[in-house]
Amino acid sequence: MRQRRATHWGLGVVLAFFAGSAARAADKEKSFPKGSEKAVAGVRKAFPRAEIDEVAEPRGFGGSGGKGTPLFWTVRFHTGDKKHELSVVPDGTIIRLPVPVKPADLPKPVADAVAKAAPGATIRGAVRNEMRATLKYVALDRALVRQYAVEVVKGEKRSRVSTDAKGGNVKVTGLPQEKKPAGGEGDKKEIKIPEKAARAVKAIKALHPDAVVKEITTEVFDDGSGTIEILTYEVEFLSRGKKHEMVASPEGVVPHLWAPVETKALPKAVKDALDRAVPGAEVKQARAFEIRASLRFAALDKPKVYYTVTVLQDGKEKALGVKPDGTLVKRATFRKK
Repeated sequence: MRQRRATHWGLGVVLAFFAGSAARAADKEKSFPKGSEKAVAGVRKAFPRAEIDEVAEPRGFGGSGGKGTPLFWTVRFHTGDKKHELSVVPDGTIIRLPVPVKPADLPKPVADAVAKAAPGATIRGAVRNEMRATLKYVALDRALVRQYAVEVVKGEKRSRVSTDAKGGNVKVTGLPQEKKPAGGEGDKKEIKIPEKAARAVKAIKALHPDAVVKEITTEVFDDGSGTIEILTYEVEFLSRGKKHEMVASPEGVVPHLWAPVETKALPKAVKDALDRAVPGAEVKQARAFEIRASLRFAALDKPKVYYTVTVLQDGKEKALGVKPDGTLVKRATFRKK
């Protein structure tokens, strides 16, 4: 099993992304965006003396673009003269909680690791970080249909008609004559399924009972703590002699898939689009592209802890990430797909 893709938050990005010192201040608290109430309450619980200056959606990753609830809220606040910025999940979970630590109070394994990594350097500051949430796919209450693909036959001509959920953006593509899949004993040989991928494979086999798994790759998430989290397993398999690819999370959540649809269950707008695109054609099979889960930050059962130690060496400052056992946090590298 190999890693081919990654959602990466390197150490430097995490520091700037989650805990960069806020550049704005306000004398009085402002009104906050709808849906951020629990995020604000989470910050006030962790920092009882906090005065909230601003709550905003993040720009870029994590933001909804004003179209819904963001993955997290950026909460800027101050305690006394100190300004802070945290990323907080809508349910109130602080994604990464930084707590300043005096150099003398660093755990011995951490202090020893810093001394070894930067001989003779002066420690300028240290922070104990608690990662309290991680990115994962969470099942939606109801699947969302984005597109329909319907294979039809008219005379000897086979076509695929694709439309959106409302019967718009119609596209007709000609298909070659259907061939019987070539089977063989080799098709029945499945790779050994890693234990960590077992639930993902089980979820896919619930949809394709005859699936024979041929390859498994991963999409991973690096939160900067030194522990790589798996977002999804991409499973390549054979079913009815054809090659397929599907993804599922380690918990067995399938984020999206093409699901079969009975002809009578197609929306009227889609049926009308079919009649206009290929009048009188016979529907052979129909599928709907369903979104069944979305990426969310979910609270961890137990926070992941690591330290960020800023040192001055040879006139230059640099930040070192260190796990409690003294292991240095290194930026992960991944093969490109």
